[in-house]
Amino acid sequence: MKKLDSGYERICKGLCEFVPQKKREAKVFPLLEYAGINENFDVWLGKRMMLSMIAFVVGFLLPLTVGKYFGLLEFLEMGVPLAVSVALGLVFMVGISLMFYLHLYYMIEGRSSMVEEILPDFLMLVASNINAGMTPFSAFRAGARKEFGPLSDEIKIASTKSLGTRSFASALKKLSTRIRSRVLDETISFFSQAMKGGGKLTRLLETSALDLRATQEIKKELQSSTRMYVLFVAFVIIVATPLLLAVSIQFLGMIASIQAESNVGLGSEVGSVAFLSAEMSITPDFMMNVSFLLLLGNALLAGLFIGVIGQGKAKMGLRYSPLIFIVCIIVLFGSNFVLGQFLGI
Repeated sequence: MKKLDSGYERICKGLCEFVPQKKREAKVFPLLEYAGINENFDVWLGKRMMLSMIAFVVGFLLPLTVGKYFGLLEFLEMGVPLAVSVALGLVFMVGISLMFYLHLYYMIEGRSSMVEEILPDFLMLVASNINAGMTPFSAFRAGARKEFGPLSDEIKIASTKSLGTRSFASALKKLSTRIRSRVLDETISFFSQAMKGGGKLTRLLETSALDLRATQEIKKELQSSTRMYVLFVAFVIIVATPLLLAVSIQFLGMIASIQAESNVGLGSEVGSVAFLSAEMSITPDFMMNVSFLLLLGNALLAGLFIGVIGQGKAKMGLRYSPLIFIVCIIVLFGSNFVLGQFLGI
């Protein structure tokens, strides 16, 4: 008996209809398969669309509610608060949509990395099973152990499908639609060709496993050799940049205090000193706001750089950007406080 959808699921599916079916099947659904999501794809997409709409409403209402406590509505001209609310709502909606996409991307890459890491051990186990007298089908099925994670689950699914009208080789090729890994695709392709051509499967599997292990060792050596670059970038972004910004803020504060004291103590005589009499266009508060934006941009760029250096994929480093930004803000306030106490400002 077919399970009836709940009201919430029907609403999610209704929201999903705003995305064309062809676009969903071509762009979204393959990513969900790579991520190993077993939930109904339409419901999954509808839930994320609903949360994005809620984020837009929250961002839209913030300037109109919380903003009045900071004088935002009084400061802005007539009609501008609405534009600010719409802009902030769009920022919230795009931000949470980007978070959903990155989470999905990390799930895909996590499955891929896990499969590529344990693939040599799996191939060696399958080769041992074939040497023990098992057929390739039985060897693959017996090698699908729990410790192999998503690879074991997908092998069991492929083995089950091959029990029907589909051949085992064609069922294994469907792994490429469930796990996005170039290494796994090439290994399955070699294995399928060897099965059709009557080659030595055990030798092929053992050689492939040894090559994969050698490649993994080379990658680990490259990551170790580039670790110093990552530490240097982290030091510049996390320590040096906030410290220099704190020095700039304190310098502007010193100039502002000197101008105030000079205007009070010297009166008209301060006009002879142009440096002290001229009004500064950059205030410490303005510099603090600029520092926030600069540190945010540096955190994003540092995350991209770490992703490229560490794993060869820029988006893999974006998950470190929020932590880098938080640490930079802490160092900025800490440095600003220490310098303020030291300079007596």
